[in-house]
Amino acid sequence: MSALDLSLLIDELGVPPQARAQFASDAQSRKDFVKDLREMFAVAEEARAAGLAERPDTKLKLELARSYVIARRYSKSRQEAGAASPEQVVSKEEIAAFVKEPGQEQQFQVFLQDYLKNRPQSEQATPLTDEARENLRQQWANIMLSARKGIAAGVDKEHATGVVLKYQHARLLAGEYYREMLSERTRASEAEIDAYLAAHPELDNKQTRAKAEEVLAKLRAGGDFDALAKENSADPSNKDRGGDLGWFGRGMMVKPFEDAAFALKPGELSGIVETQFGYHIIKLEERRMQDSPNGQPVEQVRARHILISSGTPGARPQTPREQARNAVVEEKRGKVLGEIVSRQPGIVIAEDFDANPSPAMLKAANAQGASGKPATTTNAQTPAGASTEVKGTGRRTGAGSSRRRRP
Repeated sequence: MSALDLSLLIDELGVPPQARAQFASDAQSRKDFVKDLREMFAVAEEARAAGLAERPDTKLKLELARSYVIARRYSKSRQEAGAASPEQVVSKEEIAAFVKEPGQEQQFQVFLQDYLKNRPQSEQATPLTDEARENLRQQWANIMLSARKGIAAGVDKEHATGVVLKYQHARLLAGEYYREMLSERTRASEAEIDAYLAAHPELDNKQTRAKAEEVLAKLRAGGDFDALAKENSADPSNKDRGGDLGWFGRGMMVKPFEDAAFALKPGELSGIVETQFGYHIIKLEERRMQDSPNGQPVEQVRARHILISSGTPGARPQTPREQARNAVVEEKRGKVLGEIVSRQPGIVIAEDFDANPSPAMLKAANAQGASGKPATTTNAQTPAGASTEVKGTGRRTGAGSSRRRRP
């Protein structure tokens, strides 16, 4: 892929402005993106060599992905030409006629069986309702018909279509191959986790607690809370404000933190308070009674805290063993993917690209003409949710949320 291809890909995938701004300002993030792409394409080539692309189930996914990409680009072109609603791209009447065409019901049933087979494990035992089945039929027909119109309009010959297809097919093949052939090779054994923990004593909770005790001793000796919070706290949301959490009532913090905070008197300092986030030192500033939405007075406190944690600031809290497991997996994954990349010297991707290309640049890039092999959507079997997420091969990210605030 050339630098222009990469700029075109970023635009076609609809990368959010925040991520695009990071690409534009941070050369390392662009290098990481290129590295992930190189790994993904290398694993996809291994998958092709292993015959994965020739399996009937994979062929179906690849063809569905091709239809989805063409349909999406056709819809985009119609919107740019003035279509104000989906009805002006594909009408309900056209969909109704399409599903009655000879052979279409059989094609839908093939798609449906693949969709049902690839649903998340948690949904496998739940039958598909008639309404959900019909919605799925309409979505499938919309995409198939949009793709047909796109091919008639020459969308499949456009360079941007070829670039996105390369990416999406490679992503599908790499994901399938990673799950089937590589996931076991990157799994962390208990012995490997033990060895990692032994080699990284900084993950030991004893050392983290010892640091918390040291900070607490400084505070009790008259140390400045604001300065010590800024220097030591692992909570990025308030460390630069002296650990100030503002006002909060009961039920807003995790329970050990809440219990400790509400037990303090104004101006009083807590001992070491342990939660799943790490070790906290809390200073209570004020108390007050505040009317709740139902008119009943409730007690609130305003407190500061310093969080001492062995985890990554701002990340989901993890035990030392979880951190060690993830580190071992990442190390093994990097080694496996590095070996695969070295076996695929024919994959050439530009080292850098413009994350904010001008419309003229995009037009020039697309005018080059379609090239290369078609490619995939990780969720191609689900037309309504087909994904265009930018991600590295086999890379796992996690994000969780809680109704309780992180203190």
